[in-house]
Amino acid sequence: MPRIDFEQVVKPNIEYTVALIKQLHAGQTDQTGKPYANHPQRVAQNVKRLFPDCSDDTVMAALLHDVIEDCGVSEGDLRQKNYSSACIEIVSSVTKNPEDKHNYDEVIDDLVASGNREAMMVKVADNMDNLHPRRVEELYRINPEKAQRLGERYRRSIEKLAGALKIDKDRVFGLIESIPPANPETQEAKL
Repeated sequence: MPRIDFEQVVKPNIEYTVALIKQLHAGQTDQTGKPYANHPQRVAQNVKRLFPDCSDDTVMAALLHDVIEDCGVSEGDLRQKNYSSACIEIVSSVTKNPEDKHNYDEVIDDLVASGNREAMMVKVADNMDNLHPRRVEELYRINPEKAQRLGERYRRSIEKLAGALKIDKDRVFGLIESIPPANPETQEAKL
């Protein structure tokens, strides 16, 4: 994994964060073999689609939502990169602690109990991307049982989070179905 220069201090923005996550996730692929960095970009796009008035901190947190879990980045690294406390708290709230023995449904219950609205917004957007028909179809071809199990998990999560956020779950599911597939070569979203 390439080493990121965490000494450079800038005022991060969305464009900078896209470049950073591409560097952090370089060489990583999703379960279907696509570049992993495309996933957080689509999650950020989903946040903006579902919550058009959300803050830039929420969009940047959506972009960064997997870096602690998957890239060896710490909250301190994000602070050193000058991300706001709000952004870092969102990322931390959606990061699964490896020592946490809760199952996925319990993790979602804990997130709802936290009351962190922005973290719930990011998690809904994450689940939306994981349930996109193209991604489900690709995973189904590779592992039908896993695709089925994960699909059920993400649907339950969206229902719980939509209830906590007081948004219409049917609208969320409708948006998933209406999101056009990204470029089939890269599946990269445009922010």
